[in-house]
Amino acid sequence: MSLVLALPGRWFAMPLGQPDAPARIRALAEELHGGADDRAGVRIALRRRLEAALERAEAGGAEQLHLGIALEADVPMPAAASVYPGIAVPTAASTGPDDVLAALVPLVLRAAHEGEGGTARPGDDDRVLRSGASRILRRPTVREAGGAGELPALSVDCWITVPGDRRAVLLHLDVPLVAPPQLLLALCDAVALAARFERPLALADELRRAARPRA
Repeated sequence: MSLVLALPGRWFAMPLGQPDAPARIRALAEELHGGADDRAGVRIALRRRLEAALERAEAGGAEQLHLGIALEADVPMPAAASVYPGIAVPTAASTGPDDVLAALVPLVLRAAHEGEGGTARPGDDDRVLRSGASRILRRPTVREAGGAGELPALSVDCWITVPGDRRAVLLHLDVPLVAPPQLLLALCDAVALAARFERPLALADELRRAARPRA
């Protein structure tokens, strides 16, 4: 099954592994901030952040990368949402979402705290969210500014159990701290809760859809 995102506002799906990705990011930065000389610093900072998001997504084997443009027509939102294959959870007692989550949480937390001895201690803002036939382990962190005008960002990992499978995919959201963290965290939660799993169309279904006459 594939995770399908229902993202609020306007987003741009970045084709991963494409040679024209830098040019697309440059065009997006100009669309958001214009081409005036006095906005050059803001454009450069945005490009660097989005290029870093692309680099992280490709290095981590992401399946999807979406770049936020605006929540509404006049509210810019240079966020990034990426989807990764995630991990298998073979130790789950069953394919039920609660059993998969129970086995998933220690795996994720021990990996996160590997430098501290692998403890399964949850963070203060870690939460478990219920979403239909899935469960979500949400883990936020704040990433400090890296210089060159870059803003600090809220970085949120959402581990989402796959219905009927001992597996969880990873939805990673990265949002600059342009509003109070709790408001941005609520936005990230809404994105995770709106995500749905869909089965790929069978070849016969794809051929029928392609052959269907258009209005």
